[in-house]
Amino acid sequence: MVEREISIPSFSLSEIERVPESVFYAGKLEELPPTFREYSSSHRHNYFAVFFFLKGEGTHTIDFTEFKIRKHSVFFLKPGQVHSWNFIGRIEGYALKVSSDFYAQSGFRSALRDFPFFRYGSTVSGIVPKNIESIKSDFERLVSSRKTEEDPRVLNAISQLIFLQLEKEYADVSNLSSQDSKVAEFQRMLDEYFLQKRNTAFYARALGLSPALLNKQCKSVLGQSAKSLVHDRIMLEIKRLLLHSDLSLSEICRDLDFSDSAYFSRYVKIRSGLTPVEIRNRVRKVQ
Repeated sequence: MVEREISIPSFSLSEIERVPESVFYAGKLEELPPTFREYSSSHRHNYFAVFFFLKGEGTHTIDFTEFKIRKHSVFFLKPGQVHSWNFIGRIEGYALKVSSDFYAQSGFRSALRDFPFFRYGSTVSGIVPKNIESIKSDFERLVSSRKTEEDPRVLNAISQLIFLQLEKEYADVSNLSSQDSKVAEFQRMLDEYFLQKRNTAFYARALGLSPALLNKQCKSVLGQSAKSLVHDRIMLEIKRLLLHSDLSLSEICRDLDFSDSAYFSRYVKIRSGLTPVEIRNRVRKVQ
């Protein structure tokens, strides 16, 4: 599966910034290289990112959902998400891009997926924070420090402060703010293991819960059963590959570990109301 996903363009920080072994970037959107604006076609990254727009208009499409870019809007990206930009005119703002490796040795909150906007299942993006000036000031300090500060702990601390501020802003507009920790961990594990482990009993056991209790908590917090969340994650990957890759249906079927093409087609039809071919053709016609 990992080898086949390269059919959807995927970029690391090193490739984007053209700096070997780059694990952290903070800068102004208007100062980013021209290649930033050229990534209008769908692609994915292997890092976490926050984009804070001070000026500019356009659209940002993330996993089939289109968001409007507007003044002071903030966008969050998780590794693996497929997205594309469409800018209108000049843009200004800040970009923060972080590999999970950057925090691996820190004494701070090292799991980026602990933040609600970086969890699988979080769909809120394009938010306009209330505390704009404070967040803007922290971004400015981070950009300045990146140019002069050699101690990564300073960059770590400032970026953590930005994440913590955005976490509060995110909680004000998201229904995930009261998410149970077990459900959050289930979603994190699901994003990592959904191809290999499709039985909810595996996740329940890893979380120290019974399958029934995991199911109950998922319904209470997210309004869906644990099994339906597994299916949703599989369907998301199917749609990503149907839309953003040139893999044949048999190749997608094999890469996602379905036993045969007929079962794969039935699975997609039951959960989407469309066949794989219809999904691919319908979405591409819209484009």
